[in-house]
Amino acid sequence: MTLSRSWKRAAGMLACVAALMTGTFSAALAQEAFPARPVQLLVPFPPGASTDLLARFLAPKLSAALGQPVVVENRGGAGGLIGAGVVAKAAPDGHTLLVASSTTMQSPLLQKNPAFDTVKDFAPVIAAFQHPFLMVSSATIPVHNIAELIQYAKANPGKLNAASLGGFSDVISMMFRHAAGLHLQIVPYRGGAEAMMGVVRGDAHIVFNPYSAMQPQIQGGQLRMMAVTSLRRSPTLPDVPTLAESGLKDFEIINVVGILAPAGTPQPIVQRLNREIAAIVSSPEGRKFITDRGNDTIPDYSPDHYAELLKAADTKYRRVIDEIGFVKQ
Repeated sequence: MTLSRSWKRAAGMLACVAALMTGTFSAALAQEAFPARPVQLLVPFPPGASTDLLARFLAPKLSAALGQPVVVENRGGAGGLIGAGVVAKAAPDGHTLLVASSTTMQSPLLQKNPAFDTVKDFAPVIAAFQHPFLMVSSATIPVHNIAELIQYAKANPGKLNAASLGGFSDVISMMFRHAAGLHLQIVPYRGGAEAMMGVVRGDAHIVFNPYSAMQPQIQGGQLRMMAVTSLRRSPTLPDVPTLAESGLKDFEIINVVGILAPAGTPQPIVQRLNREIAAIVSSPEGRKFITDRGNDTIPDYSPDHYAELLKAADTKYRRVIDEIGFVKQ
């Protein structure tokens, strides 16, 4: 009887060892096999957004590093929620990645029944760059700074419109409206490029967008730079004042653009992607790409740092949404 128990115990131990060895071998095999097919960079906005520009900059370089095609797909709609939701439900194998902005990742906070959980449904890979939003006004209205804009809006109640992309873009406009004490209409558009052109035409009068998405129109005099949404002036736009120094105390919105994988993606794959993408964005060419478009570099490219940024933003905007009275849909 004792011998039988000993054999059973030994057999059980061997089975455990075999299972551990098999699991280790499978994990190693999965790591070696990645990528086994083309990698998709999914952009949750139409072409022209800062996320789109990053994806198209990364794709050929990341393809060369991984030895597989890297394909950019734009799947816009609902302030980025549609595309982000696709990646949240994708297989966690590193072959489907989200090129994300803070605006997209905070948009579930605006829903009664969120499409995904930013913190739980994604594995942060890398924060590539960050930037304040640039507030611009249409050249069709007689304002050249924030003080003149506020004065004009108060003298013409109900006539000033803010172009919005929907989702978290609504929150940015509402934050400005709340801080400035204005009656400001919010006009929805399907994407950043359409919103910008609405302001160029004068259908809307202001918009918050990345500088990179509006450079030609600014340089052509169709849009006027009013202020940035950081607490300090942007190193790449040093002549543009902040909203905080223009009288809206502590007004700050920073957009972080990065790469996310579905939750559950094996750490060796996350680390491989992080290593390859960090090498690209930290190179002289990568830094030039970032700063030439009005963006700021990130001091820490680790996945943990990106996770911390996402958690901090989640905490902040839960409070902000309550303060401005946003009604969840």
